[in-house]
Amino acid sequence: MAVAAQKSVASLMRKTLDRQAAVARMKFRFKKNQVEQILLSYIRDGNSGPYGELLNVLKDCQLNDDNYRILFEDCLSCVVLLGRELKQFVDVLCNIEWASRDEELVEVYSRFMLSLVTAHTYHAPKVMMGLVKLFKDEGENWDDEPPEKTITQWSNIHTVIAQIVAVMPMTSDLLMQTVIEQFPYYKAGCYTNRAYIHNLIWISKYIPPLREQIMAAIVSRMVEMDVNIVDRAKNQAQVETVFEMEVEECDEVSDTLDYCMLEMLKWLEDERDQVLHIMCSVFERIILPTHGIKHVQFLLLYAISINQQCADRVFANLWIVAAGLHGLGPGALATRRTAASHLAGLLARCVRVPNTRLIHYLRTMAEWCHAYITATQESTVTDNTKVHGAFHAVCHAIFYLVAFKNHHLFTSKESLNFVESLNLPRLVTCALNPLRTCPPQVTRAFSSVTRSHQVVYCQTIIEKNARHTLQGNTGLNYDDWFPYDPYNLPKSGKIIWPLCIEYNDWHKDGEDETQYTSMKRKLDPEDDDYLIPSPSQKLASSLTNCISPGFRTSESIVT
Repeated sequence: MAVAAQKSVASLMRKTLDRQAAVARMKFRFKKNQVEQILLSYIRDGNSGPYGELLNVLKDCQLNDDNYRILFEDCLSCVVLLGRELKQFVDVLCNIEWASRDEELVEVYSRFMLSLVTAHTYHAPKVMMGLVKLFKDEGENWDDEPPEKTITQWSNIHTVIAQIVAVMPMTSDLLMQTVIEQFPYYKAGCYTNRAYIHNLIWISKYIPPLREQIMAAIVSRMVEMDVNIVDRAKNQAQVETVFEMEVEECDEVSDTLDYCMLEMLKWLEDERDQVLHIMCSVFERIILPTHGIKHVQFLLLYAISINQQCADRVFANLWIVAAGLHGLGPGALATRRTAASHLAGLLARCVRVPNTRLIHYLRTMAEWCHAYITATQESTVTDNTKVHGAFHAVCHAIFYLVAFKNHHLFTSKESLNFVESLNLPRLVTCALNPLRTCPPQVTRAFSSVTRSHQVVYCQTIIEKNARHTLQGNTGLNYDDWFPYDPYNLPKSGKIIWPLCIEYNDWHKDGEDETQYTSMKRKLDPEDDDYLIPSPSQKLASSLTNCISPGFRTSESIVT
């Protein structure tokens, strides 16, 4: 018992002494050349007492302007001493608050950091990490532009980064590596992720060679958020109740992705020619191989909406992948099917896709399918889903487009003749039976439209497939993912929705409400200014076509 009491007394005394030491450090005042003398004493004589006290002071105390100035002026005068043995001291200097100080003091810090990394390149990783980490500081989310004070602080940080890269170009690789390593976790919150992305875009403007790597890093993280949202939505659909905490967490990730999409859309709008083709490359490398996401791919829809050259490239490359016109190696089938889904979705949904492009790709896809049927007529393979998956995917794209664009494809005798020239009956009745694996909602819409216009009669095949499924007592796992079906993020949706075409059910003319106006009514029922375009919506303001649920559920399809 006595031993325990002694330990308790000793602990209290230690805490008291620590507090007294902290108070004493708060009242300290640097003298000119004092820091340099402490460092010299440590390096030459191994005098660790003052050196350790200096480290504690810098860690524990908020430096006033006078102490700050003396510290970094001393460090500038003895920067040659700051070798590897003073790594701990350099680490502390990198963590001192400086970006919000007066311009003169920021300049002192900037000169010191530049001198440090040029004199001792091995300190560059720590210096770069200290700079990049400042982009992750906490703060309040903003609407149009960050507060002026925050912009000033960020500008100070970017100035130092730009100066280091200008003097030492090879540090741009180190910067990119640091940017990726320091990327916030997607659950870190809306402000943290948005601020970080905002500053990465800022970096891309004064270090253009890093543009593509920066965009790839941002899109990769946004895809991760999107996948998380989709997975949580699936999990919620499988259970009757969801914990309130899980719902709030999902909403937070959705909110984060929404604002990150705003930052990316603004980037694409502001720089256009410089970044649109980079967006196309990043789509092909990162977004295209990812199946099932709901939001990030709309960056591509926006890109092709404001640049026709970009649209030509995207459509051509998607068709090359879907048709297998170049080898893709293992996993090619999944990528080809995803490419076919993106191709059909963009041709159907994007407001700026002319009918001539729609007709060209419908004809190209149909010709490819007919050639495929001819080439496999003598095949004895029965596992259509696995072996002929690419053929099925392209057929599904055709069925989707014919159903979705029915108002364009059946408006005149000339357009009807074009549809008949596609020889759709041969696709429907061939031995490969693409209707068997087609999502039911697309099958019903395609069957209804083509039967009404006497182009092809699908009901017999549909009933036969249904009997086969029942007799086999097995169900098919339909791929009911439509990449450009409704976009549900409200903030960025104000830019995206006007660029998307609604699905017009040909049996239900006269229903004027689209998803755009419906979301306006649900999200902001009393604000009539919701539909007034902001400056960032100058492209969308001239467009009147919107988006509606389309093929998302079978209830929206005529049976």
